[in-house]
Amino acid sequence: MKTRAISCGRRRPPRAAIAAAVGILLAACGYQPVGTTGPPGSGQQLYVEAITNETMRPGIEGVVGAAVRQELQRRGVVQGLKAAPTPPDLILSGGVTSYLNEPITFGAVQDIGRRFRVRVTLLATLTRRTDGQVRFQEAITGEAYYTAGAGAVAVGSAENEALRFAAQDLANKLVARLVEEW
Repeated sequence: MKTRAISCGRRRPPRAAIAAAVGILLAACGYQPVGTTGPPGSGQQLYVEAITNETMRPGIEGVVGAAVRQELQRRGVVQGLKAAPTPPDLILSGGVTSYLNEPITFGAVQDIGRRFRVRVTLLATLTRRTDGQVRFQEAITGEAYYTAGAGAVAVGSAENEALRFAAQDLANKLVARLVEEW
């Protein structure tokens, strides 16, 4: 014998239908989340130079450069690593000027750090190719935290992961600033 659920009251519309209706209304009004499709209406092309390393931490420029490229692609500012048909309008250059790994909490028994903050600073410059005018030059800092594990391998691994998160934080801030500049 089959049983049926009896409902009393009104029927609610499915969530997917509500989300689709809101999306259509927002798109019809011209709403567009900032930075998701690249520089709005600019038609400008961006060339990203290799990031330089001015710190004592080897390889940091590769981590930061990869995070910046990924964020630019994720937000649609650049479409990939293909050659542009015309020279770029803007040039983004930069150098990692600071890497800081500082303890912020200590163990109760010894003066040994247990929790650390990693900060990475990039001096970024956006230049117009045609006349060399600097559109902006700013020091942008990304940060992340990690907890020291037991053993050197665990600590090194946690620090490297925190570096990747700090680089991603820095890239998010940089690309948001680039989109503002457009």
